[in-house]
Amino acid sequence: MLGSRYPDKAFEKAFAQYETFPSYLQVSLGVARDLSREPGYLTLVLDDPFEVDPGTRLPTLAFRVFHYDPTFSPPGKTAVTCFLPTPNFAFWADLRRDDPERYRAEKHRIAQAVIAVLERRLPGVRGEIEVTDVSTPATVLRYTGNWKGSMEGWLMTPDTGFSALPQTLSGLKHFAMVGQWAQPGGGLPSGLLTARAAIQAICRQDQVSFRPDAAAVGDE
Repeated sequence: MLGSRYPDKAFEKAFAQYETFPSYLQVSLGVARDLSREPGYLTLVLDDPFEVDPGTRLPTLAFRVFHYDPTFSPPGKTAVTCFLPTPNFAFWADLRRDDPERYRAEKHRIAQAVIAVLERRLPGVRGEIEVTDVSTPATVLRYTGNWKGSMEGWLMTPDTGFSALPQTLSGLKHFAMVGQWAQPGGGLPSGLLTARAAIQAICRQDQVSFRPDAAAVGDE
């Protein structure tokens, strides 16, 4: 967005050296069965690694069973998702762009393989699946634009810890950067922590008290 007009050494280092959270595929299933007796989260250990894509094989598959909220599905039915992390975002993005037919075939392969694993836990479930949807890292890129299809920005490592990156850029006024790319750790916590720090800095600059109590601020 800034067209590289405000270079910063800390960010140059981050984009060159920091690791990102992986991207992911998600298989979502609408199952015509009441699964309320199953755990809300299942991790199934596999006899053979699950092949997601070239270079990505998983020893386990994790399923979320959304039986705890009646708004997720009609009575007697259950929504189930399977999350498949992969760092190989480029494979899926390139495949969707260059070979759509094979891309669709790979999505079908993934869905059928995930259902086969679930079938071992829930015999007969294949015949009860009414809805199947597969998203890939290419889907994440299309809908979010998140760099590398990452799920949560910078990965926290022993080298980075939770150390925040600069929230301002030299020469650029009225600007503050917040979110998962401003601090390792990813997700909502990074967004909240960096947003709080940015507001505190703005308050100091404007010489006003930082008052996080929304009710008190609204009463002024």
